[in-house]
Amino acid sequence: MSATVTGVVGLDHVPEPIRSLHRLDRVDYVDLFTLDTTAATDRSAEQWARAVLEDGQAARRFAFIPWRLLLGLRLGPSYAPGYVHGWRIAGSGDDWIRLEAASWLMTCHAVAHVADGQVSVALFVRYDHPIAAVWWSVLSVVHRQAMPVILRQGLQVLTSRPAERPHRHAGASR
Repeated sequence: MSATVTGVVGLDHVPEPIRSLHRLDRVDYVDLFTLDTTAATDRSAEQWARAVLEDGQAARRFAFIPWRLLLGLRLGPSYAPGYVHGWRIAGSGDDWIRLEAASWLMTCHAVAHVADGQVSVALFVRYDHPIAAVWWSVLSVVHRQAMPVILRQGLQVLTSRPAERPHRHAGASR
């Protein structure tokens, strides 16, 4: 199944319905990647987030080194309820989920949003230390190159297994 992935950088390029889901007091960097697929609404935003971050080979390889080692993000247990690949589930709704992680360097909110024909993933970053802007300018290049591959692998994972009941965790809300 082929799917088109588009990406944009900058808050002005993120649609308001997605932009309104982060909870940062200031956004210093944001990117948005959108996967066009007829399978978008076959799964919940949480199922998409899990497939993209936990099940795809590129995501598992990409996630550990930059997020934990290079950026120092304090991640929780990878496959525990209330977490998606170590990112804390901080809010969700019928068609979206917000994941959060932070370090001494930066605070990140990742939002997955599902709509007819599209799955979108936005990363909102607030720099909490002056060096973060320099460091992330280098690492974000790798992030932007990896996201189309990661989204396509998530699609492949979800379309290769039967649909299951959407998993909703307890406690998170908007």
